Amino acid sequence: MDKTKLLEKLKKDPIRNMSTIGFVENNQIKKLLNKGNSYIIIAESDHLWAYTSSKDLDELKFLLLNNELKTKYFASVEDWMLQLLTDNNEVEWMLNTRRYYFPKDAKLKEPVNKVSSLGENDIEVILKHSNYSEYLSHNLLLKRMEDGPTAAIRVDGKLVAWGLTHDDKSLGFLHVLSDYRNNGYARDIGRYLVNKKRDMDEMIYLNIEPDNKKSIKLTEGLGFIYDRNISWVKLK
Repeated sequence: MDKTKLLEKLKKDPIRNMSTIGFVENNQIKKLLNKGNSYIIIAESDHLWAYTSSKDLDELKFLLLNNELKTKYFASVEDWMLQLLTDNNEVEWMLNTRRYYFPKDAKLKEPVNKVSSLGENDIEVILKHSNYSEYLSHNLLLKRMEDGPTAAIRVDGKLVAWGLTHDDKSLGFLHVLSDYRNNGYARDIGRYLVNKKRDMDEMIYLNIEPDNKKSIKLTEGLGFIYDRNISWVKLK
């Protein structure tokens, strides 16, 4: 099955598959496993990731038990899938998130502050201040700038707030320097990226760790709707 046909099938359930669709569109497929209406799609970004698309426990169990996946990294894992992955495997780490999406008919105001795009010269600042800098690199951020929309707010030429998209096209990397918070910059970065994604006619969604109450409040305030829990898992 080629990528075009796979995307046609995934887009029949666009909410459930939004993360998998974005990842497939952004990356070259290395391996595709299919059983009924269930898929495991393996492609490479920073790691070789296995993305899942399934509503059937038996189909997904068959795919996991009867194939050599050659990767320990799993993404877009719904809660009901976790036991299948962890029953006979040790978990090295797991990132649990709440996934939100922005409805197509939802209204959104324009940013109050001036928002522009990021450039390669901004990467050093992002790496220095990101909460996830240990997982980032210059080349990874450059690719994210090349492959998706970016947002930047500058004060007197200084980068003080920013956002990008991940390799599955979800919104992310939102950060505001501590001295510039409580000015509505995070909200304007969100508005700008949502409008950019709308112009591209793409699904608009993001993932937030459950204990990040401030980001959840911001996200819901912008009009995003909670979809489901989604996890990333690295097996030993």
